[in-house]
Parts: sequence; C-alpha cells; structure tokens
Amino acid sequence: MTMNSTYVPAGYDPVTLEVLRMRLDSIVEEMGSAMIRSSGSPVITESGDFNTALFDPEGKIYSYSDFVQFHIGSGSVAVQNLVAEIKGEPLYPGDAFICNDPHTAGSAHPPDTNVISPIFYGDELIGWAQSQAHLVDVGGMTPGGFAPGAYDCFSEALRLPPGVKVFERGQPVEWVRRVLLNNVRVPTLFWNDVRSLVASNNTGIRRLCGTVEEFGLTEFRDYTRVNFEIAERVVRERIALLADGVYEDDEWTEHNGHVNELYRVHCTMTKSGDQITLDFTGSSPQTDGFINLSYGTLVGSVASALVPILAWDVPFNEGVMTACDVVAERGSLVNPVPPAPISNGHLTTGARVSRLVTKLLNEAARASGSELIRARTQGVWADSWTGGISAGTRDDGEYFVLFNMDGGGMGTGAQPVTDGLDCGGMMTQVNNALPDVEMNEMLYPVLYLWKRLNTASAGHGAYRGGLGHEFAWRLHGAPEVTQTVFAPNAQVVADGFGGGFPGGGSGHSVWRATNINDLLTEGIVPTDATLTAGAKDLLEINQQDVAIGSGDVFVQWVAGGGGYGDPLLRDPELVARDVSDGYVTETVAAQVYGVVLVGGEVDTTATERLRAALRAERLDGHPPAQRIAPNASPDSSAPRRDSEGWYCPASGARLSSGAGWRADVLTRTSVAAQRLAELGVRVRPRDAEPAVLIDELISPACGTLLETRIRVASREKEDETR
Repeated sequence: MTMNSTYVPAGYDPVTLEVLRMRLDSIVEEMGSAMIRSSGSPVITESGDFNTALFDPEGKIYSYSDFVQFHIGSGSVAVQNLVAEIKGEPLYPGDAFICNDPHTAGSAHPPDTNVISPIFYGDELIGWAQSQAHLVDVGGMTPGGFAPGAYDCFSEALRLPPGVKVFERGQPVEWVRRVLLNNVRVPTLFWNDVRSLVASNNTGIRRLCGTVEEFGLTEFRDYTRVNFEIAERVVRERIALLADGVYEDDEWTEHNGHVNELYRVHCTMTKSGDQITLDFTGSSPQTDGFINLSYGTLVGSVASALVPILAWDVPFNEGVMTACDVVAERGSLVNPVPPAPISNGHLTTGARVSRLVTKLLNEAARASGSELIRARTQGVWADSWTGGISAGTRDDGEYFVLFNMDGGGMGTGAQPVTDGLDCGGMMTQVNNALPDVEMNEMLYPVLYLWKRLNTASAGHGAYRGGLGHEFAWRLHGAPEVTQTVFAPNAQVVADGFGGGFPGGGSGHSVWRATNINDLLTEGIVPTDATLTAGAKDLLEINQQDVAIGSGDVFVQWVAGGGGYGDPLLRDPELVARDVSDGYVTETVAAQVYGVVLVGGEVDTTATERLRAALRAERLDGHPPAQRIAPNASPDSSAPRRDSEGWYCPASGARLSSGAGWRADVLTRTSVAAQRLAELGVRVRPRDAEPAVLIDELISPACGTLLETRIRVASREKEDETR
C-alpha cells in the first residue's frame, strides 16, 4: 500500500509512518531468515512452512511475515492465551515459551509449534516475538504428527499448552527439554528446530529494541497505533464497495480418517456498509476424526482469503481484520472442544473455509458497482494439501521421517485476466515453495521416477485454472517404509467462476510388483510406457500404516484450480499453444474449447462453426436467439447487474429482472466425476451417498455457460437426479 496523505491524521509525519511500518515488516522477514539459516529441517529451509510475527504486550499484531497466512489466527491466539495464562508470573529477558496444542494454544495442528519470547525495553515489557514452524515429528500414534487413525486429541501428539517455559534467562530449561525429547521420534532434529525458533525471536527482539531506541518509546507506540488505524480504514473502504446483502454457501470436508462421509462447512456472510460478519453456524458438529479445525486457524483461514481479495496491498497488522467478525458454534467442526482430534483440520476444513470465503466474496464482488472490486473475482483455488509422510529405518539403521512438501504443488484459481498458477500452492501460502528433487533424494532414501504437471487437474475456462503436479518415487536406501496419506480434495473439487469449470482432484496409489528394479538395472528410464505393475492400489482419501517395499512405486497427484469464464471464449491461439505445450489434447481442444486445429494451427472458420454448434448443443440443439459479440472478452460470461437487472455481457442477453438470476436460466445437472471425466479432468468418483453433482447454468438466449458449481445433493434430490 502506498502511503496517501489523506489517511494520515494531523500531527503525524507520513514519512515516519511509512519508515516505521517498513521497519517492522523488515524485522519479521529477518526473523524468518534467521530461522531458515539455523534450522536443519527441509520443511522450513526448502518449503517455508513457518511464520514470524511481532505483537504488542496485549497480543495485538505489530507485523506479520508473509509465509503462511493461516498462522495469523493461530499465532494471535497463542500469544493472547499465553498472556492470560502467565499473568502475574515473573518474566525475564531471555525467556521463551513453547506451545503446540490446538485446543488451548490455537495451533493449526500439533506439529505447528510456537515459541514466544517477551520483549523488554529496559525494565518494561513492550511486546512479544513469536515464531511458529511445522516440526517434522511431535510424538503421538503416527510419525509426522498427522493421525488419520486417531479418535481423540490425546492420540495425536505431545500436547503443550500455553505457559510451558522452554528457555529461562537465555538458557534451556533442562527438565522441559528432557520431557520433550523423550516423546518425539527424531529428537536431534526437533531440538535444533526449537533452537532455530528461539534464534528467530532473539533476532526480532534485538531489531525491535533498536527501533524503539531510534524512534523513542512514546513515538513508537503512537505511530504504531496510527498504522493500525490506517490499515483498518483501507480495508473498510474496500468492503464498502462490495454489494450489501446476505450471502450463504457450503463447502464439504471429505473423509474424517475413519469413514468416507462428507462434513458440511457452512457460512452466512452478512455485508453491511463497511463491516462483514462471517457466521459459520450450521456447520457439522465436531467429529471423532482428525479434520476438526481450531478456532484460531478458522480465523487464519478466513484471513487467507480476505487478505489477498480485499487487502492485497495492505501490510498486515492488527487493523486488517478489525472489520471482519467471525462467529462459530463451540463443539462444531470449525470450533471444536476436547477431546476432538485436530491434526489435519487446517489442511482439510481450514482450506475449505478459505474456499468458502472466496465463493462468498465472489458473489458480493460480482454485484458490486466497482470495476476494481469486480476484478477481484476468481476461480476457486484447489487448496487442501495432498500429503504423504514416509517413516522407516534406512539401510544403515538410522530412523527417518519424511514429510514430503511436494504436497503443496496444487493449482491456483484462474483470474479475470490470466490463467491460474501451476503448482502455486494454497491461498494461505504467500511464499509457497516445493522441495528440490535432489534435496529430497539427498536427505531421504527415495529415488524420484518422475515429477510433472498433472494435466488432468486444471479447471477449463476462458482462463484456465492452474495445474497441480504428479510425482512418483521408489525406495532407495531403505527396505520398507510405513506411509501415511491424505488427499482431502479428491471428490469435492474447487469451483470455477463465471462459466469456468472446476479443477481436478488429488489422490495416491501404490503400484505393486513392478518392474522398476529391472528397468534401473538395464538403464531404462521409467515412464508410463515402460513401467509395469501387477496391481495399482488406489489408497483411501485418508489412510495410515500403508507398507511400501523396495519393489513398489508410490504415486501422488495433486489437484488443480477452478477456471474463469466460458471455455468457448478462450482465445483460440491460447488453446493451440496449450496443445503444443501438452497442457490439453486436441480432443479436449475441440470438445471443450471448440477449437479446430489443422497441423497445429487454428482453423478459424471451422472453429467458429464448432463453437456455434456447441452452444446450440447446450440448448438441446436449438440455435441461440442471440449471438456472442465478436469482441466478447474472456471474462464476459460472468453475469452482471445494471438498473434493469441481470444480463450476459458476452451477448447482451437479458437474464433476469429480479434480485437474482439463477432461477431464470437453463440448468443442467450431472454427477461431477462422470461429467468432468468427459472433459479430461480426473476426479475421484464417490461410491456412497450423498452424491457430488455439478450444475451447469446456461444463458437460454445465447448458450453462454454462465456458471458451473459443485454441489452435494441431499438424499431426496439425489434420488430425483438418477
């Protein structure tokens, strides 16, 4: 955000405000650098799964690093609960507290471990330094801290509440260190990462004290307060541009680790003036599986969507979320109470919250009179991390745990002006990174056979959703591993927007009795054509204790993002390039995009005829009454509203004069996995009730695809569609 003098109160220097703001941002970034340089974990050094932040004495955010955004909520809850827990207890410079319990300390899940240190200026407490990172193992029933088999939180990990002092006056608290290391599988790595979090905090403490020394404590506090107020004002101005109204929608978390059920995440968004309330009442009750979401991470998951959509250029501090109220029932899926297990709630239900908030903001932005805000609509991101954790003993006898960060390679949603990013990560991962193949092979006993884009994952559209990726490995240096997997975006995939189709899903398989050893002995590169298997076992959406031997091959594919706009509005030259680059086949180019290629070149006349035929096919073979404008832009299939009601910008066809438009257009409903398979998109079929459906909403006048949406049927409606 560029500092504008209209935002600065009288008596305050805008240059000083900006210098101080940027100084705080610089400090939290330097804290992250200190953590990376002192950690030995590739989860931190290669993939950046951490956050750093500075807080005031009450737990309000001074500044927050842009690594993982859903830690915004968990970090804030951790600091605020710590402040309440140790009230009245003595504090000293060099103290550090450790916590990881989602129920009492707000962590996203137990591996996300907080270290929080007080900041003193002289004898006065002026704030807190907080560093949080995913540690490779935190005990519990399953290596790596993800426990699909857990029925309660006590099985998942060693639970550390607020108030556990791990360093006192700069020295480790020895009895705490001994207890911690006695309960984790990789104690050396664990303790080194704890020390790296302390080092990160120490860096922040030194830099913040130096800043206070430079500006003076009174001026520091006054200018920090004004920066809070400026951030809040900018966000409220953006919210005011959204269309007032009450918006409702659902997302669904798949499989709780025990049963293949669908769990509802419901939200009612009320937007009035410059305030938003997000009420998650109506979400499913908490479950006995590991998909429950801590309240702190609920807030962080909301922020993960709200910040890039409405506060894309606003430096994050306490003021950013002030205009947004988050309501959730205690004992629900999104605000559970003990003994609810919670070790994967952030990557399943939390990601669904971000997707749900994106859909709700899309609706409010669609009806906005502001072109700036309408441009923030987008295809929904794949989100929902696809995980694989391998644990075993190497040939040399050393025990290892591999939490493979390749799971972050999901596609992002398409935008009004461009395709989504391939392997862009979750919406919450501002600085997403994937590990190098060579780094994983150096640190762990695996040998990659391929790592490539998952071409069956992108949501088709005028702008295409980003692709996820697919990879395969075999063991190299270990006889066997035990595998834990979770693929939470398998059946209920990410929606497109404005006629864009949903993206593909994720999953895992183990190829048994393969010829991989023979291929490598003979020097033949393993490919789909050369690698054979006696069986290809499709793993459950969530599964643990899967044995993988030296002759097996483990395959994982990651989901893609939703598309934007009717695919028949995509520039034919972009489709030709997609075919040339291997993103889509010629068959998909013709059947989905209506583009005819001859020798790799676009046949313009044949393409126009085919697109007209496909629009007529949408209307049961009847030619459209209104033609698409020759200069129709890729984003012109999303309905817009004017003084007369709703219309399709691609043709000008009127859709409805009422408050909504969906009831007045043509809707075609089919089973999602079957319909998307026809489009070359891979989604796991659901073999149990309720069915996962796809609705295609079509302009009855021009045949434009206005919207596609994934919907979970009620049992009554499910019977009607069969």
